[in-house]
Amino acid sequence: MRTLDDDDPGRPPRPRPARPQRRSFTAEQKAEFVRGYEACPDGKKGAYLREHGLYSSHITKWRAQPGKDAARAQQKRADEIEALRDKVAALEGDLAASQRTVVTLGKAFELLDQISKSSDKETKSGRC
Repeated sequence: MRTLDDDDPGRPPRPRPARPQRRSFTAEQKAEFVRGYEACPDGKKGAYLREHGLYSSHITKWRAQPGKDAARAQQKRADEIEALRDKVAALEGDLAASQRTVVTLGKAFELLDQISKSSDKETKSGRC
């Protein structure tokens, strides 16, 4: 099959029309569509769907979705809480180790201070 472009090889090919992009809706928009659909009287529901470019299968699917979204969000929160608890436990372990180090350094300082004072006394008493 030949097209007009085949007759003139120097002419650039015609651009193809852009493919339509699939629409996507947020959970809030989906919930709003479901509420709007359910608020319509029985004879007007089809008109509501046509007005918004939707199908009844969308509404059916979206009615079941809030439960799934809530469960998914709850699991995500539980995972975040578990990760934060692990982080807190690790930080508390680091804090305990740091506190032990401070106590040890304090004892070492006291010991060195006592040694220093006793050597000063011996030096002073040895001169006389």
